[in-house]
Amino acid sequence: MELMPASPLTCLRYNPKSTDTLVGGSYNGLISFFDLRKSNASKKQCRPFDTSIIEKSHHDPVYDIFWISSKTGNQCASVSTDGQMMWWDTRKLGEPTDVIKLVTDPKSEAGDITLGGCAMAYNSEAGPTKYLVGTEQGMVASVNLRNRKTNNGVSACDSHAGRHHGPIHSVQRNPHHPKFFLTVGDWTARIWTEDLRTPIMTSQYHDSYLTGGCWSPTRPGVFFCD
Repeated sequence: MELMPASPLTCLRYNPKSTDTLVGGSYNGLISFFDLRKSNASKKQCRPFDTSIIEKSHHDPVYDIFWISSKTGNQCASVSTDGQMMWWDTRKLGEPTDVIKLVTDPKSEAGDITLGGCAMAYNSEAGPTKYLVGTEQGMVASVNLRNRKTNNGVSACDSHAGRHHGPIHSVQRNPHHPKFFLTVGDWTARIWTEDLRTPIMTSQYHDSYLTGGCWSPTRPGVFFCD
């Protein structure tokens, strides 16, 4: 089956509650919803069932998107290097249901900085309102919707020695211990915990640039990066 979006896809996720439906983010900032049950079976092609409006979408490529915990199973969240995080209902993609600007607290050590989202981690076991965003500035942004009274719920992890020297291409929570998470960027992989604002482990600096990584699904202390 070939997906036929209006703009090249930069991220794509199956719906865990309905494997016939997918949501994808495009290079031009659009969010597209695909329903494989309504595809053209003869041509093996599937066009978007619904697509967001460009004026109310991201203004940069959508680099990550996740289905989130909800009663209907139609909710998702997206991040982009335009400095915005958006929430969507795939039953009505005309406009996002919520928007947060990824801006650091002006009173923090980092100062007032707009962060561009490159990767996102979401695990309902860690909290249905909690997100981790890897940014092009090398910092990890923690988003908690329950703390929106404090800088819109956005806080940045280490903005000095512990940050990556380039964009974070991968961020993932440990599937066995969700409070620990992995980030991959520049020439290193780093392990963090929610209890500290600095990494608890940094790998050696590799000869080549690292662009991805993940935890082992069976061994809690093992991760891979490439």
